[in-house]
Amino acid sequence: MGPLLLVLLLVLVAAMALLLNSCGQDQGNDGNAGGAPAGGEDNGADSGNAGGTDQQDPPEDETGAQEPEVPADPYDGYEILTMTEEDMAVGEQILVSNEHMYSFPEAAESQLVLLVDNKSSSYTSNVNDTLILPVAVEHLNQMLDDYVAQGGATDIMVVSGYRTYDFQQGLFDRNAARNGIENARRYVAQAGGSEHHTGYAVDLYSTNNGDYFEGVGEYAWVTDHCHEYGFILRYTEEKEPITKIGPESWHFRYVGVPHSYIVVENDFCYEEYIDYLRQFPFDGEHLFYTVGDQEYEIYFVEGLEVPVPEGGEYTVSGNNVDGFIVTITK
Repeated sequence: MGPLLLVLLLVLVAAMALLLNSCGQDQGNDGNAGGAPAGGEDNGADSGNAGGTDQQDPPEDETGAQEPEVPADPYDGYEILTMTEEDMAVGEQILVSNEHMYSFPEAAESQLVLLVDNKSSSYTSNVNDTLILPVAVEHLNQMLDDYVAQGGATDIMVVSGYRTYDFQQGLFDRNAARNGIENARRYVAQAGGSEHHTGYAVDLYSTNNGDYFEGVGEYAWVTDHCHEYGFILRYTEEKEPITKIGPESWHFRYVGVPHSYIVVENDFCYEEYIDYLRQFPFDGEHLFYTVGDQEYEIYFVEGLEVPVPEGGEYTVSGNNVDGFIVTITK
């Protein structure tokens, strides 16, 4: 065999060897594609996770979104007080007018006290049998004591507090006989529609002037600061279309702090304030208000089932219309 032929034979053998080796590698790769790779360790770990034993994520729906969380219970931390229709006519925030008559609940009338036995020395009373609720006289004393302390006159007299149904009827009839029925309707509430029935209202008089309190001059301090003690000036000329009572600069009504502040800040008459509170139901946004360092939370509940905090300080007052006002001291 010649040298050239030998060289060609060797090249041919080498090429066939390379071709056979290449085919063997391809067959090995095809075999691994259908099963575990050599050693099998990594694929074993993946198979374990595929079974879901280490699943951490919350379940998802078909779109891939997580299931919604269950909403919090709005009654968590509250208990339910079951009130009565009579309860709706009791409390510092009741509305009494010719449209919303007072029912004279025994629970309120039994708490009335004699003004002469509980008043301070900063003012006088025209009669010894005037009745008033303790919370009203307590804050009336504070207000008029501070008024005198800052330089006010000591001639203020309380000329009216609590009134019975019959007493109010007599006032209306006498005014109508003297001044006509239209005048009586404008300036004298009907029997059952007077705030004086509640024990939260007082009429003031100036003995120096010999007339009803006008709230001007040095007396303006009382009108300007009464809300700081829980009182509001109940009837003004501006709000007469709503209250249906003519302006009375001498008639002050106790509604309590912070309600008195909110009434004055928003220039409400009391009818407007009662309607305003409907914007703050228990199951909605509550009303928060701060006086000094004290924060209050207020909400309205329609009906007789009233949620109140399980702990803490709060008051519940009927509105004498359709529900209750809850005031929490934070």
